Amino acid sequence: MSSRRVWGCMAWRRRLSAAAALVLACLLLAGCWDEVNLQDVSYISALGVDYKDGQYNIYTQMINFAAVAKTESPQPQAQKIWIGQGKGDSVLLAFYNLSRGGYTTLNLEHLKTIVVQERALGKIADVLDGLNRQRASRYTSLLYGTNEPIENIFTTENFFDQSPLNSILYMPGPHDVQYTFTRPLKMQNVVQQLREPSMTTLLPALNTTKTYWRHDSKKMNTQLIDGVFVFKNFKYQGYVLEKELPGIRWLDESFDKVFAKAGGDENEATVSVTASDHRFRIDSSIPDKAVFRLNVQLKGHVVELDGQMTEREIVDSIEKRVKEEIESTYRFGLQKGMDVYHLEHYLYRHHHSYWKRYVKGRDWMPQRDQLAEIEVNLNLTDTGKFQLMSGT
Repeated sequence: MSSRRVWGCMAWRRRLSAAAALVLACLLLAGCWDEVNLQDVSYISALGVDYKDGQYNIYTQMINFAAVAKTESPQPQAQKIWIGQGKGDSVLLAFYNLSRGGYTTLNLEHLKTIVVQERALGKIADVLDGLNRQRASRYTSLLYGTNEPIENIFTTENFFDQSPLNSILYMPGPHDVQYTFTRPLKMQNVVQQLREPSMTTLLPALNTTKTYWRHDSKKMNTQLIDGVFVFKNFKYQGYVLEKELPGIRWLDESFDKVFAKAGGDENEATVSVTASDHRFRIDSSIPDKAVFRLNVQLKGHVVELDGQMTEREIVDSIEKRVKEEIESTYRFGLQKGMDVYHLEHYLYRHHHSYWKRYVKGRDWMPQRDQLAEIEVNLNLTDTGKFQLMSGT
């Protein structure tokens, strides 16, 4: 074969290889076949689930994107929201039926919050199963319960005509920093706790109130966490008001701040408690009756003083008040059949052999005398501008 023909064959092969590489590169390029126009999609920011007359009722809230983009600044006019309602024999069937009346595609990829009405809490396993089988659902969505109509939660008012995102429903963090009761839970936390053996789950109850604020002469309807819904595994045990469980805040892992009153009558002080750490110990020497001892370490400073009090008087008063709140909460939980301090889970985690022998499979509840000792210690770090009496 002549050299010219050899060189021709080699050139033809190079061109063929280059063409094949070009075709392969084109196949690997991302195309726009799945492009979605923003105006063709309705993004749902909050989802409510109710159960009435043997059917699931779902409620969806959508927010104007312009309001979402400007959450930090006041708006010239009140921000509009849109609420949808659908019914069905399951959560997803109700969502599907809601889409029948939508002009655009309903999308859950930006779902931030889920609110479950008390009537549906007895079916919490089915609710969570339905939501998590929806591909677009997010485990990071906040989860609340409520015993009000869900429309009430979705139509509360905001300050300064700000975005609806600036609310406890969507952003509870700023509220929690200044007032501690119980921390909001993400859906992944709720699922973990419900599936955890021997665990009691305290789901925050989000309701509304017209007690605190007015806009001009009109009472404002605002959101408020006023209690908890209690579960043991997936079994719903009931709703409890915040005032009936004052002790759980002192054992909250995400404790931020509580104002507590010291003294009374003519001599009073207000202490800002900024840290609370607790630790359980157990004496398991008595078979079938573990004895718990609780130690709580507090840190705080004086912010108000009316009259004359010594530092020791303030410390003793706060320690006594906190101990009483913890004890009253424990007694109330026992009356309702609720292990509000997660004592069974403590046994499961830290004394597993004892739990297997005396607790497992026995529908265990702590007895009144099993929380035998509560020790509270307050470290008063600062008295502010107030000069306390020496007490000597």
